[in-house]
Amino acid sequence: TQDLVNKEIKLSKDNDLEVIEELSYTSSDEKGNTYKILSDSGKINEDDQDILLLKNVFAEITLKNSGKIFIYSDQAKYNKSNLNTHFFDNVKLNYEDYNIKSENIFLDYVTKEVKIADNVIYNDSNNQLNADAIDMDLITKFSKIYMTNKDNKITATIKN
Repeated sequence: TQDLVNKEIKLSKDNDLEVIEELSYTSSDEKGNTYKILSDSGKINEDDQDILLLKNVFAEITLKNSGKIFIYSDQAKYNKSNLNTHFFDNVKLNYEDYNIKSENIFLDYVTKEVKIADNVIYNDSNNQLNADAIDMDLITKFSKIYMTNKDNKITATIKN
């Protein structure tokens, strides 16, 4: 089951559209994982009422027995009906001792998968990888790093 909790919501007008300020959504799944998304503001997408267009976004995913994943972006599209979120513009993901920057992160709440795409830079204390995409399963922690064009290679800098 999904439990959604709205924080304080303030409405204002922006070009005849309602803007929701200080938006917060929190949900948890059947396994005890929690998902929190905060943004400075958001507005409903005119083409799809289930989609919120968010600005200055922070997400915290707490995986039971596995720590926390933090995602930051300048913008995001949040689907109120299935909780899937597309983070874009200046995207960063932090988990334990590694940091990832990219142009897009897609969080699929239903399948518990994250796709990190487009100009991906992965850093930990000893390594840096550049790739086109990373697919990450939040439950198994299995990740796949790859290039979308098979002719291109992943580049890496490994420190010893």
